[in-house]
Amino acid sequence: MDVGYSRKLGPPIVAAAIATIALTSFATISLVRGAVPDPRLFHTIWPIVLTSAVAVTLVMSTLYHSLVELVQELEKRELAAQHQALHDQLTGLANRALLEDRLEQVVGRYRRTGETAALLILDLDRFKQVNDTLGHVAGDTLVQEVAGRLQGLLRDTDTVARVGGDEFAILLVDPKSSGNVGTICRSIIDGLALPFDIAGREARVGVSIGAVMTRGGDNPADLLRKADITMYQAKADGRNCYRIFTDAMDEAVQRRDRVEIALRRALADGEGLDVHFQPQLSRHGRIVGAEALLRWTDPVLGAIGPAEVIPLAEECNLIDAVGEFVFVRTCQAARELPDLVFAVNLSPAQFRTAGLPQRLRCLADQAGVAPERLELEITENLLIEHGLLYEREMREMREMGFTIALDDFGTGYSSLSYLSRFPVQKIKLDRGFIGAAHLNHNLAIIRAAVSLGHSLGLEVAAEGISSRGQETIALDAGCDSLQGFRYAQALPLDQLASFVRDNAAIAFPRAA
Repeated sequence: MDVGYSRKLGPPIVAAAIATIALTSFATISLVRGAVPDPRLFHTIWPIVLTSAVAVTLVMSTLYHSLVELVQELEKRELAAQHQALHDQLTGLANRALLEDRLEQVVGRYRRTGETAALLILDLDRFKQVNDTLGHVAGDTLVQEVAGRLQGLLRDTDTVARVGGDEFAILLVDPKSSGNVGTICRSIIDGLALPFDIAGREARVGVSIGAVMTRGGDNPADLLRKADITMYQAKADGRNCYRIFTDAMDEAVQRRDRVEIALRRALADGEGLDVHFQPQLSRHGRIVGAEALLRWTDPVLGAIGPAEVIPLAEECNLIDAVGEFVFVRTCQAARELPDLVFAVNLSPAQFRTAGLPQRLRCLADQAGVAPERLELEITENLLIEHGLLYEREMREMREMGFTIALDDFGTGYSSLSYLSRFPVQKIKLDRGFIGAAHLNHNLAIIRAAVSLGHSLGLEVAAEGISSRGQETIALDAGCDSLQGFRYAQALPLDQLASFVRDNAAIAFPRAA
């Protein structure tokens, strides 16, 4: 019992005990004497007895009321503890525990009556930027403002919960159809797109929403998992949008898990992993290099392309292992074919690992290959989005002797200013321009890009050459090297050696 209540109830309990003792003593004396006490004694005692009786009544009444107050206070505290256990302290919204309880109720109703419900998972876009710019206190205020705005957009029968730092969940009761769910999602996106006033400063965020509707066989864990999958699909599709769950999304996630397990196994034992090399030709038809490309054939899953492997490796922190595997194999190829320069793609995620330039130099030294024979390809998006962050690493690579090549040139929006700042020595035109080179505007872009590169002293390469017409356009535009299926697909090392031996020079229809 609480100490304060012990002190409050102590005096009444003592008084009641004294009165009870007095009455008991009087009754005992009477019984011991075996007779009714002397009348004079009775007249002397009865006021005391009466007073004691009144005192006992008052004490018991006080004790009763005190006990009632104690029970009420304990009930209040219990209710407060229950509320705290089921609600988010910052926003007052339901928390994950309460959400799961209500999901259980919804699933039960669906099984009995067929009544539908929809679960929405919301993740704020650009929330970290607000936190970093205005501070964590402002971030907490923004979360509170978002919570209030969400409650204002929904019905009282719906549940709004906060399930993470900037992650919310909404349980819609009987939305009738996926069309209505989509309408609600759009209203949420529009409502949260309006600016927030945080301590006198304007803050803007977006929201990515994943929605799933109840159906037979679902349980709360399934609904949460599916809504989460769908929310990440919305983020992958550009953010500030909503997606509604489909079975294909679940199948994609299950495949991702299988591929991740298989990739970890392959990296451990090397089974099924290989590196192939696509030849690169000078504008005069001489084979001058090759680009290293990962190839993987799993014994169960079959062939899995780089477009699936690389994003997965980045997501599950395997990109360093994959990148090192490709780099080591490329160094081996460079040692086998000393007349060629070998290009290796670097993922933006690899730059997050401290000491990347030193690690690459160490691997090249161990293989006995000079850095000058290795070309490190980075994407234009890395240069634009993270160039300032990784400029030091790129300069270190260049100083070590590696060539820095800019891949997919032309896909970004500020390439011109970046080319003059960073230690890039070569640009590779995005294959999309080459593939649509017959269009006049693409042809103009190719010519302008080549002219720009040459004016900055850069080598310009065209990749994705698959036809004689594309080859002619690239040569006429002044490209220094060409690469594509017109000459060869990516080849295993032994086949590359044979290709180089059998094709000392390839005669182009025209070479300026």
